[in-house]
Amino acid sequence: MSEVRVGRLTGVPVGRLVQNPLAWVAAGVLVALVVAYYPVFYYWQYHWFRSDGYYSHGILVPFLALYMVWMRREELRQTAISPSTGGLVPVALALAMRVLGHLTQSSTISSLSFLVLMYGMIASLLGWRFVRIVWFPVLFLGFMMPLPATIFDEISQPAQEWSTIIANVLLKTIGYETHRVGNVIYIPGGFDLDVGVPCSGFKMLVSMATFAFFFAYYIRVELWRQIALIVLALPLALVINGLRIALIGIVGTKFGEEAGYSFHDWSGYLVLVVAFAVLFQLGRWLGWQR
Repeated sequence: MSEVRVGRLTGVPVGRLVQNPLAWVAAGVLVALVVAYYPVFYYWQYHWFRSDGYYSHGILVPFLALYMVWMRREELRQTAISPSTGGLVPVALALAMRVLGHLTQSSTISSLSFLVLMYGMIASLLGWRFVRIVWFPVLFLGFMMPLPATIFDEISQPAQEWSTIIANVLLKTIGYETHRVGNVIYIPGGFDLDVGVPCSGFKMLVSMATFAFFFAYYIRVELWRQIALIVLALPLALVINGLRIALIGIVGTKFGEEAGYSFHDWSGYLVLVVAFAVLFQLGRWLGWQR
C-alpha cells in the first residue's frame, strides 16, 4: 500500500486518510471557500488585466508575498505547529463579511474578508505563532485588491493636479513658455498636454507604494529607515510621472503629434524602470548593504 511521506504523516496509509471523515470535511470546506470567493477572485483579475486599468501590478503581489514568507523560512521551521480553535473566530467573521459584501454588493468588504479569512485559517491550522510571523506578508496581499471608488477619487485627483504642476515646472525650467490651465498644459506652437485621470499618476503611485512596502521589508533595516523609504517613494512617484508628462510634451513638440502619442503609450514602462532604480538608490542611502 502506498504511503504519504509529508512531515508528521510519514507512514500513514493513503487509504486511512481517504476514509477519515475529517479529511472529507476539510476538502468540503476548501471547495466551499473557493466557490464563495470565486466572484472576488474574478473581480480582482478583471482589474489586473484591463488594458486601461490601474492595478496591473496586482498579479505580482501574491508572488511577492510568498517571497516574504520564504524569507522567514528558518523561523517558520523552528516554530511548533499548534492549531488553535480560536482561529475559527476570524474565519466566522470573514464569512460573515463575505455574506455582507455579497448582499450590499460591496467588493471592498468582500476583499477585506479574504485577508481576515487568511489570518483565521493560518491560526486554525498552524497556530497564532505562525500568524505573528507572517502577518505582514498576508496584509501585503491587500495591494492586489482594487481600492473603493471614493478612495480612488480622493487619491487620483490630487495626483493628477500635482503631476500637471510638476510637468509644467519641468518644461518651464528647460525653456518652454508653457501656460497651465487646470490640468491642461499649453505649449505655444507645440504639443498641448491634457493630463487626464489615466495620466494622473495614480497607477504609478500604487505600483510604487506596493514595491516600496515590499522593498522596505526586504532590505531589513531599522523601522524608521523602512518608513522613510515608503514615505519618500510616494512623492518620487509623482515627480517621475510629471517627468513622463513633460517628456511626452517635448517629444510631441519636436517630432510631431503622432510621435507624442506613440511615446505616451510606451513611456510608462521606461519611467517605471527609472522609478525602481531611484528606489534602489534610496535603499542604499538608508543603509541597505546587499
